Amino acid sequence: MKKLLLTGASGFLGWNICLSAQGEWVAHGVVHRGVKKIPSAFAHHCDIRDAAALKKLVREVAPHAVIHTAAISDANYCQQHAEETYSINVSATALLAEICAEMHIPFVFTSSDLVFDGKKGNYNETDEVNPLSKYGEQKAEAEKRVLKIYPEAAVCRMPLMIADGGGMGYLHSFVAKAKQGDQFKLFTDEFRSPLGGMSAAKGLLHAVQHFN
Repeated sequence: MKKLLLTGASGFLGWNICLSAQGEWVAHGVVHRGVKKIPSAFAHHCDIRDAAALKKLVREVAPHAVIHTAAISDANYCQQHAEETYSINVSATALLAEICAEMHIPFVFTSSDLVFDGKKGNYNETDEVNPLSKYGEQKAEAEKRVLKIYPEAAVCRMPLMIADGGGMGYLHSFVAKAKQGDQFKLFTDEFRSPLGGMSAAKGLLHAVQHFN
């Protein structure tokens, strides 16, 4: 079977991709902190900001495709720690795109619908981006850098994701906090289009399989 290298493998989306890839791909998940069990995948510890370590890992695994989901996606944290999150969300993304372009490896990058300002809704690929948050700005810049470095790469803007096949999703964390009696603030002025984690995973694998 073909080998898939997946960053952010211990995250919600990465978990679903590994699960969905079973039977068609041998998944190699890249993780940074902690040790988590990843379904049907080999785990590799690597700081994706380390160019030498990342290139060494890609050469050793020799994947047939790469899906890059790793990111610091907490919008509030990105707002408060712009330099740290930029190194992951933008610099490391560009680095991985460079490696994949050099080795001619199909590359799929998961961006975010937060590259838009939300004023119009029902966006398509050709709409102009206008991020309102630091996280959205970082994703928008990462998109530009990826496509400049590797025009054949696929950039997939992911919406709010929920669990539809396993793993802990966005809503599960709020339910767990509520059961513990924790208080937290939520938005009252947003309309989102949620997507199931397993459905998102299948879509990303489809993008890999139809890479030009």
